Amino acid sequence: MIASLRRHSAGDEISAARIGAILLFALALTACETLPVDTPEPDKPTPVVTAESLSRQGRHEAAADLYQQMAEQAGTTERQKYLILTARERQLAGTPEVGRTILNRLSQPIHESNQLLWAQVSAEIAIAMGNPARALANLDVAPEATAADDASNVLLIRSQALFRLGQPVAATVAMLEREVWLNTRADIAENQRLLWESYRTWGVRSLDGDQVAADDPILVGWLALGEIGWTRRTTPAAMRRELLDWQDRFPGHPANSALIRELVADLPTSQTFPSRVALLLPLSGPQKQAAVAVRDGFLAAHFVAADGPDRPDIRVYDVSASGVEAAYQQAVANGAGFVVGPLLKESVQRLAAAGVTTPTLTLNFLPTETIVGGELFQFSLSPEDEARQVAQRAALLGQSRALALAPNNAWGRRLLNSFIEEFQGRGGQLLDYRFYDPKSPDFSAGIQQLLLINESRAREKRLSANLGVSLEYEPRRRSDIDLIFLAATEKAGKLIRPQLRFHYAGAVPTYSTSAIYQEGSRNNSDLNGIMFPDMPWLIEPDGQSVDVRETLAKHWPGQAKRRSRLYALGFDAYRLIPMLYSNARLRATDLQGMTGTLYIDDEGRIFRQLAWARIQRGRPELIEPAPATASPLARPYSGAIDAWPATSNPAVRPSD
Repeated sequence: MIASLRRHSAGDEISAARIGAILLFALALTACETLPVDTPEPDKPTPVVTAESLSRQGRHEAAADLYQQMAEQAGTTERQKYLILTARERQLAGTPEVGRTILNRLSQPIHESNQLLWAQVSAEIAIAMGNPARALANLDVAPEATAADDASNVLLIRSQALFRLGQPVAATVAMLEREVWLNTRADIAENQRLLWESYRTWGVRSLDGDQVAADDPILVGWLALGEIGWTRRTTPAAMRRELLDWQDRFPGHPANSALIRELVADLPTSQTFPSRVALLLPLSGPQKQAAVAVRDGFLAAHFVAADGPDRPDIRVYDVSASGVEAAYQQAVANGAGFVVGPLLKESVQRLAAAGVTTPTLTLNFLPTETIVGGELFQFSLSPEDEARQVAQRAALLGQSRALALAPNNAWGRRLLNSFIEEFQGRGGQLLDYRFYDPKSPDFSAGIQQLLLINESRAREKRLSANLGVSLEYEPRRRSDIDLIFLAATEKAGKLIRPQLRFHYAGAVPTYSTSAIYQEGSRNNSDLNGIMFPDMPWLIEPDGQSVDVRETLAKHWPGQAKRRSRLYALGFDAYRLIPMLYSNARLRATDLQGMTGTLYIDDEGRIFRQLAWARIQRGRPELIEPAPATASPLARPYSGAIDAWPATSNPAVRPSD
């Protein structure tokens, strides 16, 4: 079965007969319960069992270290195998560059017994590095997979690569063929969920010449379902209506059982808006352009993406002209059943102090210690939340020892404090940090101190003096770090990242926030390798987001990219109204917004779970979230930090 798809690459055509044969074979095997069974493996060495257990727990760094140790003690063929497994674990730990380096340094040729494993791991790393075409090429030269685990994994990797290349038909066929190799109904159901999530992430918007047989209802049904997932991800009520319609169109489809029931059960039956909504923004003064972007995104949601015919009347008020308190009172007097805004933190604080009498969604956060009433909700594109999500990802990947760089200003201190609080709360250890002057073009002194390069050079000088000879010596950075947190704007990041590489830290996983990348900017190759969380609107857009972005770019070409995130803020603010107006409490799956997956806490603060990207070839490439099976680090959190952690250089304390 694997051979039937192995040679299908970017430009091949899939025939109706071939697809039909695959699907009929898969359905027949499923109906008869005659699924392939793996031959039991001989007893594995204890270290291998331990490494596999560590990997299942999400402790990929520890698993990689153990495989590395086994490689050092093994013969040629086994050494090659353990190094390939080491590379896989490094990739799963969030460092695909390290995994690629390990594979590139393998002894050649790859032994026959290791070729299939090498093909899988090298393809996984190629996908993680943003090169799905290379992943397919590596799979194409792999030997036949006969064990169920290998065969199902090869097909999963192939499907992932094909989705990224814009070939949803071939990707779907690979996932359907994969079902033949799965042993339980639970595994088949999970395979269907993976296919649905792939549609939601990558879409079915480009078939690139793949031919779909009109008389193949299984494949046609899956692609129709994928179109719904792709275009309606951010409009849950519309998605529910279209899923119910899909059920009527494809009553005998395999997905029309558990999968569709699960999807429909998680979606709202309807969305109720108040008859009138007020939008409060600073439409004059220094923040006018930001306010206009939020307004336009809000109205785009109203006119382009609103669910149902009962859309509210929208009235917009300029808080700069009349003051936020007066604008709010006027909006309520004019019959607003829901108020969105204001935007600026100072205005939000003034409104909260004056009190609200109508359900209100502010577009900035109040200080955490502020006590608010039940009618006030808060929503913001908080960079502090992004810093916390960096710490969460690092902890889930087992990266427990960090260095940090941040600008010596209020923004940098807030981000660093948020990162430290979350990282230490999850058991991580901040080894050292430095504040830098964001106006300086040279950050090498602080970087050398942070990486202990100066200590390495000092050791070389002492040794040379003791021996009385000049030594050929290359200084080394400290080796006890798992990641670097870099709080920086795009401009500063383009200067700092090359200096980190120059000082031997280029391979250390480096994280930042969305400030590191500005859509529409050029010459971003110096930022390559940096990982950051950002809104799906930019790095994981659905079909509706693509349509809205294209409309904005057409009508406002000069501003659409510079203020793109603010458009998304306005769009999601509108989408939140019916959920908050009906006093619903969001769950993690209830609103897949353009700014992230939105959820609400008991204080009415709406937070975002973000997608992740790595900058490759100067552009952000979507990467996988931290594994769901991973566990946070074990050390319990004892509460918020109330002082800056100790550092080896008192001079780097933040300025007042």
